[in-house]
Amino acid sequence: MIRFPGVGDVCPSGRERVRTMQRVRRLASVVVVASLAVAGLSACRSEPSVAAYLGDSRLTEARVQDVWDEAHDAVVKAARSTPGTPATMAVTRTDVVRTLISADVLAKVAKAKSVSLPAEMNLEEYASSLHVPATTEFVRLYAEADTYVRVLRQGITSPAALSDADLREIFEVLAANGQIQEGSSFEQFKTSLPDSNKQLVQTATAVRTEIAEVAKPLDIKVNPRYQPLGIPVLQFQTANGEVRPLVSVPLGDDESAPVSAS
Repeated sequence: MIRFPGVGDVCPSGRERVRTMQRVRRLASVVVVASLAVAGLSACRSEPSVAAYLGDSRLTEARVQDVWDEAHDAVVKAARSTPGTPATMAVTRTDVVRTLISADVLAKVAKAKSVSLPAEMNLEEYASSLHVPATTEFVRLYAEADTYVRVLRQGITSPAALSDADLREIFEVLAANGQIQEGSSFEQFKTSLPDSNKQLVQTATAVRTEIAEVAKPLDIKVNPRYQPLGIPVLQFQTANGEVRPLVSVPLGDDESAPVSAS
């Protein structure tokens, strides 16, 4: 018997109890089906054979491997023809994933901004920097991505003033890479930063915003084995010659059902 405040005692009949139980079963079935649908959706976005999702497109591990293999084989071949040259390649699969995604996303940004690549790019210069032959797809895609960023930065004529948050981000990246003198404070860094460097960061920050606006609707998911990953907009060189990102657009989200690493 069920008692409701202000209402007489209500005792449902046998038929009513049956109907109630049927409704509960139907509701439970709906919940189960909905759960399976959600699980199925997650599974479709967590295939171990996929390195990243870009909207409806998939960057497969096979595609990444093909680009890496071509670059590696070219490095080995070049080493054989040049005695004394090491047959080792510094480019990693993560570098390949970053470059493939960057080239794709930046092409979309360039289209949105009505800008295009120059008729010719100096692939030999990139090849020399990457220590990978210029004939490889990796070098071409890397050059395209880097040139897109350069062209987009050239299109920024009135960048917004840098905030303390912008400058602190730069300070923390440099400090983490040993580029800030030990004991130097953020205030000292901010006041000593040359105007030319501030302008570089300003334009890079503006381009980062443009890229992020195009990348966000793509709902990019990156396999955790390649995280953290980002599109570099402004880079710096360490004391030992390594090139690292100073301003970049994060790709994917480690906390939002990323691609499975299994």
